[in-house]
Amino acid sequence: MSQGTRARTAWAAVLTASVMVAACGGNGEGLDQDGNPVTTPNPVPVPAPTDPSVLTPDFASIQRNVFTPICSTCHGAAVANAGMRLNEGNAYANIVNVNSAEMPALKRIKPNDSANSYLIQKLRGASTIAGDRMPLGGPYLSTQQIDVIAQWVDLGAPMN
Repeated sequence: MSQGTRARTAWAAVLTASVMVAACGGNGEGLDQDGNPVTTPNPVPVPAPTDPSVLTPDFASIQRNVFTPICSTCHGAAVANAGMRLNEGNAYANIVNVNSAEMPALKRIKPNDSANSYLIQKLRGASTIAGDRMPLGGPYLSTQQIDVIAQWVDLGAPMN
């Protein structure tokens, strides 16, 4: 091997090593002590609102299609934000004719009066309510879904 070939080979080796070192550079952010990616627990996913065509203005349908899959992630048996449990078996007693924790002058659900039911106002994002629109951070229920829940309220919010 000639001296020029050896010089080019040495130069190529130095260049390759430099590229490899540069490619591996970094401050280690996002890596554990062994150089593996740090994983964080997945946030609680907020389920997408259900198909509005399956929702009917009765408590069982609202429980099955809205309260259980969507609301109970934050208002469930283990977690009851604002003291409100919307999981199956607790929801009805926690909302119908119960004062809102944020605005005690309003009932969470005031039978026959969806316009003055705090839960409907929270779902609609009414400007007169305290706190954020629900579900917190969205995705929000469609107008059609909220209208079906409001219809149930206006029908007297019967349990069956």
